[in-house]
Amino acid sequence: MKNNRVISVGGRAIVCVMLLLISVSTGFAQSKKLYSGYMGFTPWPYDLTIEAVEDTYDFIHQNATIISHHFDNGISWDAALNNTPFPAHLKTDWQGRLDKTRNMKVFLSLTPINFSRDGLALNWAEQSDNQPLPEVWRDMAFDDPETVKAYTNYVLRSVAFFKPDFLAIGVEVNVLISNAPQKWDAYLALNQSVYKAVKARHPDLPVFSTVQYEHFRGIEAVSKNNLELQKPAVTALMKHSDMLVLSTYKYGFIHPNKITDTYFDEMLSYKKPMAIAETGAMSKTTFVAGIPLFASENNQKAFVSMILSQAAKHNFVFVVHWLPIDFDAMLSKLPKEYSEIAKAWVHSGLVDKKMNKKPAYDVWQKHLAGRHNKKAPR
Repeated sequence: MKNNRVISVGGRAIVCVMLLLISVSTGFAQSKKLYSGYMGFTPWPYDLTIEAVEDTYDFIHQNATIISHHFDNGISWDAALNNTPFPAHLKTDWQGRLDKTRNMKVFLSLTPINFSRDGLALNWAEQSDNQPLPEVWRDMAFDDPETVKAYTNYVLRSVAFFKPDFLAIGVEVNVLISNAPQKWDAYLALNQSVYKAVKARHPDLPVFSTVQYEHFRGIEAVSKNNLELQKPAVTALMKHSDMLVLSTYKYGFIHPNKITDTYFDEMLSYKKPMAIAETGAMSKTTFVAGIPLFASENNQKAFVSMILSQAAKHNFVFVVHWLPIDFDAMLSKLPKEYSEIAKAWVHSGLVDKKMNKKPAYDVWQKHLAGRHNKKAPR
């Protein structure tokens, strides 16, 4: 998701921003080839209301061919380990999602890594998700036999319920290299074990863990210290991965994630079917932790256009644009620890809070109209 994004803004960059606002050089020549793979969103609602949830699913049904059910909010570790019932509200959430997307292709994302990408996922407890880990789990390693058993059970139960067309068993896992590289080998062992268990039961299901592209390239500040470890880590990860699936974002003009014709070239050497698990770009200037992130709808349009054109060029299997609708209404209702960082993508929807279509929406629709459904790689 959109955590672990450290945005550094120097004084010279702020002085120059007015020039950027006037004219943004993207270094990207738009291809006329339309993207023909699956296109979709997560059902992240614009508000914490039933109406907002229903509106979001309606938008997805009208503007997508795949939905991403993305779970980055903890695991019921004890229930998974012992194969006992999951918390009631977890089952309610799952059933609600399933009921609203029965006729869509499903991309299911699960992860044993916490939201901070530096340790074991938190606990999905009876009272709520993202709760502190029970004491017995707090120091558990990724490759501990009980962790492996619990997470394998959790993944297999999730697959049996959702029957996905694509499965991520880890989310932005290479960010662990940036934040806690000493834990990588243990995570890799867990990934290998879970991958083999899923493929044994579901040999035709594409299984992978997603890779955060800005961390892989050293664009995010926190990734620079261990950058030399990124490529070897992802190379090892690909040994038990059916696809190379990325998350990639652009946080305004100053964010050093440049829009180019060669945007994905660094990943082509892996020779895996590729896809986008998460993407988006800011469309409106905002302040995060007091730092101005200058953005515009035209800059968002350029980024979305580049992503889809590159996806067409390289025959990506699917592209998931994280946010369907700007969530201004929800922002003030989020927990304090999440609301500040959430400002970085609150305006990355393809329509604004009043459902007005942005220029990026028109780009999306142009590609969506020219699509044809591709078969999942086997």
